[in-house]
Amino acid sequence: MPKLPTTDANKPARWRRSLGLLLLVVLGGAAVAYAAWRLSLDLALAQTRDDAQRHLRFVAHELTGALDKYEAVPQVLARHPALAGLLAEPDSKAQQAAVNALLEGVAQDASAAAIFLIDAQGLTLAASNWRDPQTFVGQNYAYRPYFRDAMASGGGHFYARGSTTGTPGYFIAHRLSGPTAGVVVLKVSLDEMEANWARSAGELMLADARGVVFLASRPEWKYRTLQPLSDATRKELHDTQQYGDLPLPALGREPSRAATELRIERIATAAAKLRALVTEQPVQGRGWTLLSFTEIRGAEQIAAGRAWAAALGWVSLLLTLAYLQLRRRRARERLAAQGELRAAYDSLETRIAERTRELQARVDELHRTEQTLRATQDDLVQAGKLAVLGQMAASITHEINQPLAALRALNDNARVFLERGMQADAETNLQSIDSLTQRIAAIVGQLKGFARRDELRVQPVVVVEAFQAAVALVSAEARRQRVRLDCLPVPEGLAVLGQQVRIEQVLVNLLRNGIDASAEKGGGTVTLQAEVDAGQALLRVSDDGPGLSDDVQARLFEPFFTTKRRGDGLGLGLSISASIANALGGSLQGGNRPEGGAQFTLRLPITQSPHGVA
Repeated sequence: MPKLPTTDANKPARWRRSLGLLLLVVLGGAAVAYAAWRLSLDLALAQTRDDAQRHLRFVAHELTGALDKYEAVPQVLARHPALAGLLAEPDSKAQQAAVNALLEGVAQDASAAAIFLIDAQGLTLAASNWRDPQTFVGQNYAYRPYFRDAMASGGGHFYARGSTTGTPGYFIAHRLSGPTAGVVVLKVSLDEMEANWARSAGELMLADARGVVFLASRPEWKYRTLQPLSDATRKELHDTQQYGDLPLPALGREPSRAATELRIERIATAAAKLRALVTEQPVQGRGWTLLSFTEIRGAEQIAAGRAWAAALGWVSLLLTLAYLQLRRRRARERLAAQGELRAAYDSLETRIAERTRELQARVDELHRTEQTLRATQDDLVQAGKLAVLGQMAASITHEINQPLAALRALNDNARVFLERGMQADAETNLQSIDSLTQRIAAIVGQLKGFARRDELRVQPVVVVEAFQAAVALVSAEARRQRVRLDCLPVPEGLAVLGQQVRIEQVLVNLLRNGIDASAEKGGGTVTLQAEVDAGQALLRVSDDGPGLSDDVQARLFEPFFTTKRRGDGLGLGLSISASIANALGGSLQGGNRPEGGAQFTLRLPITQSPHGVA
């Protein structure tokens, strides 16, 4: 059954249906990709959070253990009688030297930053760094919280920058029991732990109860605050000199909405802002908080890769469904087409036969047209040759009339000689008559050969023979117009691919044009020469005429274009000559010589001479 033609009214509906399907594919793919990205990112971030929590618990345990091992040192020293003796006799130099030596030895053994003894008024009586220029001896630390807490409750803990040395550390204080009150303090440096954080994976920071970061894996985070501090808090810090006079600016933190249940922040670093997952862990018993910042770029890349995979899966599913639908449609169409094919096959052979007959008729017509064109071209070439002969008729007639007049005179003289019995003179006249008849026969033979109709058959042609034949045909015309023909020596054995008569026809046309052009200036020389260039023979015809103007050169090979007087030429000579050159696989070019006059060059392919090299 033939298909109904598609009307323009159906096109908008098809466009809307196609656009709807395209939107469905795009939106569906985007939804699948987003769901895969969201799920993959949440799973990756949850795994990252769990890993960070385990790491924080380990770090907190390590930190607590590192500080707890120093707790017993101040307690043991508080029972030492030398410390109580110095508190009882603070002006005793001997007691002070003994305690300084004791504290120095214990600090070295315990790897403590410093150990020092403070009396009830906060004045330092002895210290392990008594040898240093910045010794604690003589300094009053009554304002420090660890001193006040130890005096009030027996023990105190405090992290601060040293007010004397500026070196930060963790202070553990214990009150001495007895009649004379005092406090022994041990200072622990956490620099080594901080250095370990900087070398480990992930970013860590430790903040006190007020939110001041005092340990961090990045130096630019240290002594900054998690949130801006209030004026009251800043006053408290100033009174205790916990961080000296540092400005304590807030960290550059920006919340991110990449995950709803997890904290994602952008936090400033020295190079750029770090987009990281934030995890917290309190340090039991000290009021500190450990924070971990884990960069989520890797998790986002994994999620993006899975989103692309889901989108490709969606597209693959759609392509599979489309393929199955297409197969079902093609099966239905194939069943319908088989019926149409059987119906069409019945008429196909008839149509092929009709078309074959039409094509064969066209081929036959083309063959006939080609034969007609070839015949027309041959007739045109033949007409050109006959036109040349017609134009040279006067010169040829003069060339034949001269020997004919001589023949009549010699014949009359021979009869007289025979009547008088002058046998030798009569034989001499007969020999002259024979020479003149041969000359006339040669002229007629050249004319017959030149005018002979022949088909184009390419074969080797000796250039010197073609030159001689062409010169012989135009020599009478040249003498009549007082023009000298100069045939320069031809390279030895030079032969070209062509046809003798047609090459002669081209040369005759060029020589006659050169003779006519030179005659316009009262005579001159027409030169015929041959050269070899890049596997081709260059047959040149040069004259001493006025040359070719730009207008003439533009129409040089145009049929029926001539610069001669009416009746002296049809304007077909150069056109036919160019056609012959192209048919022989060569070309014909014309132009002016630098020294004056025109020059035409016939290019033909070189071949082996049929006579061999002389």
